[in-house]
Amino acid sequence: MKMPFIRTALAVWLAAGTVLVAAPSGALAADAAAPTVSKDVAKPLVAAQTAMKANDLPTALTHVHEAQAVANRTPFDDFTINEFLANIAIGMKDYKTAAVAYEAMADSPMLPADKKVTTLTNAALLASNENQMANVVRYGEQLQAMGPLDPKVAAPLAVAYYNQGDTAKALAVAKLELDASTAAGKVPNQGVLDIIARSQLKQSDFAAAAITLETLVQNFGDPNDWAQLIDLAFTTKGLHDLDALDLYRLRLVVDATTSVDDYAIMVQVTTKQGYPGETVAMLEHGLSKGVLNAGDKAGSALPAARQKEAEDKRSLPAFDTQARARKTGDYDVKLAETYYGYARYPEAEEAARRAIAKGGLKDPLEAPLVLGMALIGEGKNTEAVEAFSHVTGNPIQEKIAHLWTLYAQRKYGAVAAAQ
Repeated sequence: MKMPFIRTALAVWLAAGTVLVAAPSGALAADAAAPTVSKDVAKPLVAAQTAMKANDLPTALTHVHEAQAVANRTPFDDFTINEFLANIAIGMKDYKTAAVAYEAMADSPMLPADKKVTTLTNAALLASNENQMANVVRYGEQLQAMGPLDPKVAAPLAVAYYNQGDTAKALAVAKLELDASTAAGKVPNQGVLDIIARSQLKQSDFAAAAITLETLVQNFGDPNDWAQLIDLAFTTKGLHDLDALDLYRLRLVVDATTSVDDYAIMVQVTTKQGYPGETVAMLEHGLSKGVLNAGDKAGSALPAARQKEAEDKRSLPAFDTQARARKTGDYDVKLAETYYGYARYPEAEEAARRAIAKGGLKDPLEAPLVLGMALIGEGKNTEAVEAFSHVTGNPIQEKIAHLWTLYAQRKYGAVAAAQ
């Protein structure tokens, strides 16, 4: 069983209150009730403040370094210097330096109460960005003790717990955030859903994992999540070659992560089913992705597949005529599958509709399935969903239709509208 990708390198989304081009408010104020910086530190920081207001961050940084060089600094001096340094580093997109500065601020005995939440939040986010999981946990747990977690912190904290091997805490934090998002009618955080899915897979709760992965693909459409969801569908008992083909078709459409072994099986299935056009399409897809190369077992099958494809194309007009002449739709549905493999979606739609109208099919669900896929190929996504709704009575094919429906709905924005 493949495991889903876990997003640990979260984008830096700093808490409100971080100023990028102005000095930290009140840092140099002469309020008698508040601590102040030393005279020798104040001079370069005033110069840094002036440079920051002019958006001259390199000059500001030079002055901050001057302040750092002052001997006999007080703890408040160091806190203020790091506050300046953090703001400048963020403005210069130097998140590594910003992470170090925020760590020092978060651990400082001079951290004021009114800045604690903002400072700890930014320290946790920057630590996550630098893959410093221990710091994410340290600051995240401090924030947890102060009240409900900001969603921005919940996701990296859950990831940090998971990466440290504490699956129980990871899942607990992720579920709390998921419940909060659901109650607020918001789209759940992607990293939180990742953690939940991976934890469910680790516990072999595949049914629950599939539901979580569906939420991921509906809201974010990540190819890695699609790959995992399709992999789970392949574990269904009683899966036949044509079912596998429909899942492999979806795999290519959603650009899901695909291995060399998957491509090799695709070739076997399409060859066995008699669709050389799709064999060629799948091999070319693997080569374009750099997963296959012309010298490996799957890639080396391409020349022979192209020859069979050419023969198939020559015979296609006669097969079309033959299918139209039959009273039952068995040839029409086979024709629809063939046209789909050549990306001739309008012809595939026509043949599938003709098969449904004629009836007499060995598998009555094959026609609405290929019809829905052809309609997606034409960009008729709402019509595709309607076609898939007629795939009922067979659990395996229902599941395949359901996955294709999720893709079609995301294509026309049904999921976003429902949020």
